[in-house]
Amino acid sequence: MNWNNIQFGEMEYDEKHVLTFPEGLIGFEESRQFLIVHDEDSEPFRWLVSLNDSELSFPLIELPKDQPGIFGRTFSQENVTLFAVVSIKPEIDDSTINLKSPIVIDINNRMGRQVVLDDEQLSVRTPLVSFSPVLAE
Repeated sequence: MNWNNIQFGEMEYDEKHVLTFPEGLIGFEESRQFLIVHDEDSEPFRWLVSLNDSELSFPLIELPKDQPGIFGRTFSQENVTLFAVVSIKPEIDDSTINLKSPIVIDINNRMGRQVVLDDEQLSVRTPLVSFSPVLAE
């Protein structure tokens, strides 16, 4: 199938790569079908691209699901991948990551959900460089 996205232009994709978010994303509940785009020029980020809105895409970074220090618990299911939405700014030191509301994707059934974690220590604006020192280099 073909899809035209404002950021990536015309994209070809297979239906088996579509992720369904039954509840949409926070603030974007009407968009429920997405693709994850791996753009080598944007590494280590990936992009969650809406198939419902050609102008909607979110930069993501994969989170370690076995590190209890991030969420105070582990996400040990092998079929689950965790991502956080990143707010990329012109200066990397100003960029932030949303650890309060990670995106959980079940790889087996291609279903996704953005969850809001009940932990006051987590922020929607965690400095990206403090989370991932490798980006500061």
